[in-house]
Amino acid sequence: MPDGAEGGVGGVSFRPQMKRRAVVAGGGVGGLLAARVLAEHFGTVTVIERDCCPVGRNPRAGAPQGRHVHVLLPSGVEALESLFPGCIAELVRDGAKRFDYGQSRIHTYGTWLPRVGTGLMALAQTRPFLEQHLHRWAGQVPNIEVIYGASVRAPFLDGSRSRAAGVEFSTGNSACVKRLEADLVVDATGRNTRLLRWLDESGFGRVAESRMGIDLGYATGRFRVAREYLPESALLYVVGPPPSQTKVGVIFQAEDGVVLAGLGGYHGDYPPADFAGFLQFARSLSQPDIINVLARGELCSCIERFRIPAPVRHRYRKVRNFPERLLPIGDSVCSLDPAFGQGMTLAAQEAKILARCLEEHPKLERSFTEEYFRRTDNVVDVAWGVSSRENLRYPQTMGVRPWYLPIATRYMNLVMHAGDPQVAAEVYRVISLTASSKTVLRPSVAARAMTAALKNGLRRMLHSFRKTWGNTDVT
Repeated sequence: MPDGAEGGVGGVSFRPQMKRRAVVAGGGVGGLLAARVLAEHFGTVTVIERDCCPVGRNPRAGAPQGRHVHVLLPSGVEALESLFPGCIAELVRDGAKRFDYGQSRIHTYGTWLPRVGTGLMALAQTRPFLEQHLHRWAGQVPNIEVIYGASVRAPFLDGSRSRAAGVEFSTGNSACVKRLEADLVVDATGRNTRLLRWLDESGFGRVAESRMGIDLGYATGRFRVAREYLPESALLYVVGPPPSQTKVGVIFQAEDGVVLAGLGGYHGDYPPADFAGFLQFARSLSQPDIINVLARGELCSCIERFRIPAPVRHRYRKVRNFPERLLPIGDSVCSLDPAFGQGMTLAAQEAKILARCLEEHPKLERSFTEEYFRRTDNVVDVAWGVSSRENLRYPQTMGVRPWYLPIATRYMNLVMHAGDPQVAAEVYRVISLTASSKTVLRPSVAARAMTAALKNGLRRMLHSFRKTWGNTDVT
């Protein structure tokens, strides 16, 4: 593209600085969203992806969890729309299911959350469906190029050894290593990123991490279900309640009339991969809603299994003299408990953070890296807090238990069982990563929750009294 040229996709104009190149390692959701952001600030953005260009709706080999349940939470929907204007309407037109997250059917903390209109719009679709669209949209951006069938070996540093100067990569099965110079390198290679080892071997030290030992195993099947047996909402979710119940189940309606059913279990309570065993596992959930759907459905795929021993959060911010112009994104920063459906949304939020940091620090000075990590830590705090607080309700979970955990658990029990629509709306904002967990601590929310708890307690007491004395003459 010549100097001063402008290209566009989805109504967005691009005015890149021509002499700068950015390289993104990894062409999954996080990598493609990062590339879209970088395209506005760099003359050339090169995405290096190990897999071939996606064709059809089959998951990439590099995304084994791609056969499983994926929902884009409301904050992720908002971020995606801001990066590719008009994309949500196109996804819905092609079959994705857009729904008010507050209208989901969610059973957690031993109770059904009230269904309320929140305006928090989520999106249900399979991951290959979303990635196929992202690859097409990225391909329409004039200064984004994708090298498929190539693997990034490692970044390399400039002469001062204080900043990244590009990446080393190889194509196919070739042993020949090539170098590609860049002004910024983004690592989007996921939970198995080589960045951690490279930092240690390059003298920057080991990256501190937080780990939550959940030993989760889950299985997913695709079903065809007659319309009259479909759940009321696009998303039906049943978890626990801990600590007595370790099972989780989810159903969502995706494109092409497919219903995806995911069953999981913590701490070794894994679902089987045979159909009869899969249904039996669904039957053992704390609520019958999921088996009521599956028992009337037709399995139209093999049941796929996946395991995640522990979500891991990498604390890059604690690395002394972390190299400039090198940033991780998505699962390279934090791999979460997939049962909470936070991963793609968190990657989208981090892409928005990258955009803000590039606007505020166009020279890519050290403050650019520091600000990116600070803001990324803030959004990861929310997602990590939501999932880990629930994970730690199991005594078997291995992880740091903060001193306030018993108090927080009791308070969340109060909030979840309040049955108050306004309280529920705030809960939906938190679990959809639209607001901080502090939202449910506001005095107005706490007051409504406690008032509802008192009313519920009084109602139960009167019911018990009537049951005991209703048919007895009192003289």
